[in-house]
Formats: sequence, C-alpha cells, structure tokens
Amino acid sequence: MKRVVLFASLLNFSSFPIASAEWVKHSVVAAGHTNTAVAADYTGDGKVDVISSSAGKVSLYVAPGWGEVVLHRFPGLGANCIHSESWDIDADGDVDWIGSEAWGKPFWLENPGDGSGAWTARIVDHEIKGIHCLLKADVDQDGVLDVIINNFEPEGVLADSIAWFRAPRDLKKAERWERFVFADRDARGGSHYFGFGDVNGDGWGDICVGSKGAPFADGNWFAFWSSPGAEGITKPWKKTILAENQLAATNILPGDLNRDVRVDFLASRGHSQGVLWFEAPDWKPHEIDSEMRSPHSLVLADLDGDGDLDGATCGYESKVLAIYTNDGKGSFTKHVLDVNQESYDLRSLDMDGDGDLDLLNAGRASGNVAWYGNPLK
Repeated sequence: MKRVVLFASLLNFSSFPIASAEWVKHSVVAAGHTNTAVAADYTGDGKVDVISSSAGKVSLYVAPGWGEVVLHRFPGLGANCIHSESWDIDADGDVDWIGSEAWGKPFWLENPGDGSGAWTARIVDHEIKGIHCLLKADVDQDGVLDVIINNFEPEGVLADSIAWFRAPRDLKKAERWERFVFADRDARGGSHYFGFGDVNGDGWGDICVGSKGAPFADGNWFAFWSSPGAEGITKPWKKTILAENQLAATNILPGDLNRDVRVDFLASRGHSQGVLWFEAPDWKPHEIDSEMRSPHSLVLADLDGDGDLDGATCGYESKVLAIYTNDGKGSFTKHVLDVNQESYDLRSLDMDGDGDLDLLNAGRASGNVAWYGNPLK
C-alpha cells in the first residue's frame, strides 16, 4: 500500500488542492502487460475482487489478499484480452465476466458461484474480429444488459461495423448471441471505446465512439449513433459526426459537464495527445489537457463528491495518472495522482465499500493492476 499525494498541475490550469488530498495506492498484481481489469464481488463474500488478463490467461484476484485463481488460459502465452466487462449474465445471482482478445472471438465466463477456477467459457460471436471495446448497456430497454462490441477491421463480414448483442434465452446451449449491427460499415477508421447515454433526450440510449485512424483509413473522428427506439432498435442507426481531424481519437463519454441540462461529451485522443470536451448543442470543443500523451483510458464520474462530473485518465506515454475536477461549469483543474504508471483501461467504482468512487487501473506496459482509494470518506 502506498500513499500518493494528489497535487494540482501548475501548467495551463488553475491550481488548488482538493480536500483530503491523499489517495492511497493499492497494488493488486504485477503480472505483466495488462490491457483490461474489472472489479466486482465475484466470490460472494462482500468484498470487491478483480479480474484481469495477462500472461496468456484470465485471472481472478480475490480480495483482500489478492490470491490468484486462473479462470481461463489461451493457447498462446502472449495472448491477452484487450477489453472486458462483468455482470450477472445468466441471472443466477453471481457476477460473470465477458471479454476478448483484439483479434479473437468474444467469450463469456460463467461464474460457478464458489470462487473456484471452474468457470465455463462460451463464445458470444464467431465472426466479429478486430475488437477493441466491449460495453455493457441495456440497449433495447428490456431490463436485461446487452453488450456492444466493435469490429474495427476493414475486412470480413462485419468490416468497419459495430454491433450490439442480446444474450440468447438458452445461454448454455446457444452457439452465439443475437447480433444487431447498428453501425453498418459506417464506423470506418479504427473504432475504439464506446459511451452510452441519452444524448437527444428521447429516453433511449445512444452510442458514442472515437476512431483512431492510422493504419486504418478515414479515421480521426468522434461520432454518435442515435437510437431509433423500440421499432428500429435492431436495424442500423443514424450517425452524427461530432468532430473530425481529431488525431488518433479513442474515448468519448456522454454527460452534462456544465449543468445546463444538456448532454455534452468528455473525450480523449488516446493514440496521440489531449483530453477535451464537446459542449452541447453545437459540440463546441474545449481543450482540457493538451499535453497528456496517449490518454488511452478515460473515466467520467463525480470523483470529488460535489455533484458534478469529473474526468480521469492515464496517459501511457506521459506515464501520468490524473484527475480533472470540474467546477460545475465545464472548467477543469488537473491533479496528478500517480507517475510512472501506464494504462489502457481505467474504471471508477467503490472498491472499499466506503461510499465514494475509487479508481481501478490496468497498467498496460507498466505491467500491473492497482486501485486508488478516494480520500473523501
């Protein structure tokens, strides 16, 4: 356990410390290159555990001692999951897991409920490939979570497309999940991470995406697809470009950033440089941190408990984990939380059960998984 002092950057930002400025860094594992980590109470003991993928396997790290339970092994030792999610997929009362290699098939692991390693693997889809993101969301508003998965490759059945998947009735016998392509070959350019939220106020969740570009053609944009509602939910959706010429765009998340009761977007250029936000209704861009290099991960949540949405990222080239506190009007202050830390995947959740949001970081080439305890409580 390591105490890290949160301080405000003096360059290009207003500078003031936030209350109780000591976040506590907790090391979960240093198992090598790690692109994704998620957390939940997988063992049913009331403590939040972690599942991550490295060294050719998917592993559960059981809190509080972080003992490893190997859940799945890939045929190749170098194989790792690019992204993942977790929820009670089979509605049996315990939390399952879903993930994929970048060029593998998405699959889910069924939790046996006892914390053992006997998690059964089942394929979600046999044709989608070139995966970078999996996002859980109730796309069709049936009260059951679905999963959104992209195919950023310019070839194959789902080339340059993004689809959402509905779990079949018989999860244990079905060969694949039901697939609905909402971005039908109009997500060309290396689509990356998704956000989900009601952008236009019609009561249905829309899906926003960043596209990185090179080596893929026609990228470097942020966009969202508007849900057509119940009657058209399984058909292609309408695409709206938010911004073009956004070099190596990756992440975009919807939320009201200036308290004007309209949905804005927090975004990052995760394969180049910069964190920014787009202001509704005209999507005016505002640079938040033009110097953060490779901010490949992104969080949008109320991290300081003041009722508005803050941001967080970790630039894997800058090797800086930072929080951007919002004054409620869309003006952000940068606070450096940790250095010599990389990231591909950053999540906000209550890791220690004290009622505030902590941060869980998958350390990419820094080769670790760590969580940072919020000092609010």
